[in-house]
Amino acid sequence: MKNTKGFTLIELLVIISIVFLMSIAVFSNYGKNNEIFALERSSQKLAQDVRRGQEMSVSGLVGSATTCGYGLFFDKTTEPSAVANQYKYIIYEEKDADCNVAVRYWQSGTDAVKETIYLETGVKICDILSDGVTIASRSISFEPPNPLTYIGGISSGHTAAIVLCVEKDTSITRTITINNAGMVQLTK
Repeated sequence: MKNTKGFTLIELLVIISIVFLMSIAVFSNYGKNNEIFALERSSQKLAQDVRRGQEMSVSGLVGSATTCGYGLFFDKTTEPSAVANQYKYIIYEEKDADCNVAVRYWQSGTDAVKETIYLETGVKICDILSDGVTIASRSISFEPPNPLTYIGGISSGHTAAIVLCVEKDTSITRTITINNAGMVQLTK
């Protein structure tokens, strides 16, 4: 009498081969998926920081009597931090003797850096657009009490777009667009 229960050696090898091939397929994309998730987190954080700058201006979180508002400054020519090897942008406090001037960030002026935000490793600022034209740097600032939104020192009729991308594959991007009405939009 022949025993028909159990697996043959060939059946067992076929199952092991299938499991092995599926594992390779899953783990081969593991690193790329991590970079895409890092890009998504960085773009969400950037959009949130733009809104935080608006909120600080509206709420009256002023450090001194000469505070004219808050803003963000982006510079795609800045090399990544030597310590963390990460790209960055800053949130600054606009401090001018005359708060009626068009607000924008002056690195060597009286403006105070409130916070330096580092993008996640593997993510960089690929492009900065002002009304569709590529530029090297851009400040976006908010002046209370409304808040007025200044893009490069101009308070009406302009948009800015910050394009973040994966460092290893710059075709994978997220774009954060801000207009003078204060609207923030995140797109792929």
